[in-house]
Amino acid sequence: MIVVVLPAYNEAEALPPLLAKLAKLRTQRALALRVVVVDDGSSDGTADVRPAGDLPFRVVKHGVNRGLGEAIKTGLLEAVKEAGEDDVVVLMDADDTHSPALIQRMVDRIEEGSDVVIASRYLPESRVAGLSAWRSLLSVGASWLFRLLLPVPGVKDYTCGYRAYRATVLRDAFARWGSDFVDEPGFSCNVDILLKLGRRGVVCSEVPLILRYDRKPGASKMHVMRTALQTLRLVAAHRFGRVRPAA
Repeated sequence: MIVVVLPAYNEAEALPPLLAKLAKLRTQRALALRVVVVDDGSSDGTADVRPAGDLPFRVVKHGVNRGLGEAIKTGLLEAVKEAGEDDVVVLMDADDTHSPALIQRMVDRIEEGSDVVIASRYLPESRVAGLSAWRSLLSVGASWLFRLLLPVPGVKDYTCGYRAYRATVLRDAFARWGSDFVDEPGFSCNVDILLKLGRRGVVCSEVPLILRYDRKPGASKMHVMRTALQTLRLVAAHRFGRVRPAA
């Protein structure tokens, strides 16, 4: 089974086309695929969106907006509850910028032996459409910063939120760290997750991503300077051993 986790905040416009693509993928590829949407206190009816067809689907609600980190934590915990020993958990953005067609390739890499597979913007076949030059420069700079100071074998893209995890790896991480496994408040939480798993020796690999930021219906919810500062603080915490080790 593949459990797709979609953290969502005010994505009522973007979710229907994304869910339609997931439903089509499930039917065409005969995938045992189910979806968990975490509505993080949206005010636009995100929690009321439902997929067409018979896509297995449920919504977990946060009464108030608690931030991306908490939405990801909730989604991964819910997925781990549902997933079996041989299952895969896929984390995607809910804004329709990530193509579900990549899921099969990511799952194949898990079956080939990877524990974590990242949809990467930094492979030869990767493409990014619709992202500003400033945001692109920051993303590339962050990639090189992490590769130089906190390298994880097999990883170039530390920040992309489109990933596939072996369910047992997530279950083990939550068992060892508890709620501290996902304790970063914003977009840096994906980096923190990866660095923690990297310290556990998990096998990571990447597949090329075509990021269609031009399909995003609204403005980005990322506060660039806040995220940059959180990222620098996170680098310092991991570099100088201020992150609590696994029990």
